[in-house]
Amino acid sequence: MTHALDRYKNTATEFVTGPRGAKVNASALKGMTATFAVAPRLIEVAPGIWNLLGIGISSRMMIDAPEGLVIFDTGDDLEDGERALAEFRKLSNRPIKAIIYSHNHYAHGTQAFLRDSPDAIIIGHHEVNKHLLEIVTGFASGGEFPEAMPALTARYEKQFALHLPQSGPDTGLAAIIPPGRVKGTALATHLVHDGDEMVVAGLRMQFFTKHFSDSEDTVTVWIPELGTVYNNFLWPSLFNFYTLRGDVFRDPTSWRNGVKQIADLAPTYLVNTHALPYIGKEAVTQALELYMDAITYMIDQTLRGINKGLSPDALKDFVRLPDVLRNFPNNAESYSEFFYFPLHMYHHIFGWFDGDAASIHRLPLADEATRIVAGFGGAAKVMQQYRDSMEKGDLVWASRLAGWLLASDPSSADFRRAQAAALREIAYRAPGTIARHFCLTQALELEGSIPKVRAVLPGIEAILAMEPRRYIDFFRIRLDPERAGATRQRLCISIADKAVTYALVVRNGVCVFEDRPAVSGEDLTVTLGHEDWARFYLGRVGMDELLTQGRATSNNGDALIAFLAMFDSADQSCG
Repeated sequence: MTHALDRYKNTATEFVTGPRGAKVNASALKGMTATFAVAPRLIEVAPGIWNLLGIGISSRMMIDAPEGLVIFDTGDDLEDGERALAEFRKLSNRPIKAIIYSHNHYAHGTQAFLRDSPDAIIIGHHEVNKHLLEIVTGFASGGEFPEAMPALTARYEKQFALHLPQSGPDTGLAAIIPPGRVKGTALATHLVHDGDEMVVAGLRMQFFTKHFSDSEDTVTVWIPELGTVYNNFLWPSLFNFYTLRGDVFRDPTSWRNGVKQIADLAPTYLVNTHALPYIGKEAVTQALELYMDAITYMIDQTLRGINKGLSPDALKDFVRLPDVLRNFPNNAESYSEFFYFPLHMYHHIFGWFDGDAASIHRLPLADEATRIVAGFGGAAKVMQQYRDSMEKGDLVWASRLAGWLLASDPSSADFRRAQAAALREIAYRAPGTIARHFCLTQALELEGSIPKVRAVLPGIEAILAMEPRRYIDFFRIRLDPERAGATRQRLCISIADKAVTYALVVRNGVCVFEDRPAVSGEDLTVTLGHEDWARFYLGRVGMDELLTQGRATSNNGDALIAFLAMFDSADQSCG
């Protein structure tokens, strides 16, 4: 392979049928199954230690400890937790004494275990409860900008195949979250810090929290008596420093150092949150070294290339793993593709500017595309080049051609079908599930087979679980500056059942949130209950209706309605 995209540039790809009828690159499926359970498996790692895999994205571990059972991670949702509990109950009927979270992602099947053993303690990172409270749908907690949760959740749904068929060639593969599942989350009862030790169900355990992988509340658990580590650092595929769905910055140095910390413990058994376990000191040591060195290689060679003045595009070719690292099964590109990560580092260091002054000022895409299509000699000639490229298997170029055509005329059904066809073929060849799921979802959108995936507002329960200030504050970003014009007005919002008041101030085309303001006679006011505010925020009821019903009161109802008309409705806020 001479370029990271060459896999999308041939017609000789061997395809196989994967789980649920998925059409997939044969080498990609082989790579996945080497390190990831695509079907249910229960592995006895050592006497009294079992690893359950293949019934969801996450792995689970159970230890038969002196005083009872200890469960590590509970799953993606309540049903997932119930299935895991049923499997573990085939092995032992002893009481569950403790549940341990590796991070917040797989804390959502816990209620199933608590119904079984209501006295079990729950151990987690000292920040895990904060993240669990922030999560409203999926994993999209918003990071530094929680106001972006609706858009992040939409990307989350694409990445985890929530809108793909449940069977057939276009179905999701491996890393999928079934749609419509109820969460069974429970907050941790015992929070740990780096280096803390506890005796859990009669076993001494040590917890490490300094380093993190894909979540800032990552916990590594060391059980010296059993020579066992449970961790979220060794994955079944390449370290996912950058995820296409968006997230907080995932520091590759922290991830690498988390792997090193495990290596320094020299465990005999390594159980992982996603990957198949490693058993035996030699196997564990070698796996950790190859994984850690791949991360170090990516970091150091990316920085070397940056100092040479390479652009993001040039880094794709410059930073490529040597065979000794690339051939290690856990470094396979079965989730993300390796070239994402040098670009991730570059953008973290420099931002969007690639160093080429010619790229500072770019024409709007539609204008640029129209000129490019004209430069080719018109849409018919571009379409012919597209067909020729598809026939030759030059799929990335075909997608670029279709993209320019579609940008020049978004209403064209032919151009939409052309782009959909290119993206579908790219998806089938993709080594990683993330690109596969994004490409297939967009292909189905373009064909009209599914509605366009839009930003996802939280459920009413999620809004009510938070203090009112959060979503009153978030409402400010819905202001339409054109509708606001020269308005200068303050609205004081009182949530009667919480006995709190906040204000939204419109001025100079912005809306400013104020915490617990002093209300003056010039202010607009509205008083309503927390649930009615949530219903209004979600577009389930209009403020005029609440006023008419007496569920909201205002000192000037007409002015209140006019004030709120400056903001996008719930539906408008989602695209």
